[in-house]
Amino acid sequence: MRHSSPAPTPEDFDAERASEADASPDTEVRDTPAEVDAAFRAQRGIALAYFLVFLVLVAAFPVLTMTLQWWTGARVFGELSPGFVAAAGGLYLAFAVIGIAAARLSASVESRMLGGQQELDVHADRTALGGEELR
Repeated sequence: MRHSSPAPTPEDFDAERASEADASPDTEVRDTPAEVDAAFRAQRGIALAYFLVFLVLVAAFPVLTMTLQWWTGARVFGELSPGFVAAAGGLYLAFAVIGIAAARLSASVESRMLGGQQELDVHADRTALGGEELR
């Protein structure tokens, strides 16, 4: 024998959402427009700085090829020139390092500059419960 329950109505969903909103405090972090603007400017500066590093690395290869004879004439591994070794492996490694460094710095700046209200809320919750903040 199977028991069937009535299908939920839209009013049931609205009542459930209202009870959830009353039961849990607002945990959404709201940053001010000035904080978001400052974070945007910092992120833009980081992006431009790492782009310039990238541009210098890419532009260095033609300059080295035109100015240094040993860059294409010398042989380091078998019949491979320093320019070829640098282009075949060194650039990939350098670009990976630049990408990882830029991503970590951007994430660090964003986490420090935005979401400050959440840290204040955690501190307020700890002191309200009688606990001391750990340092």
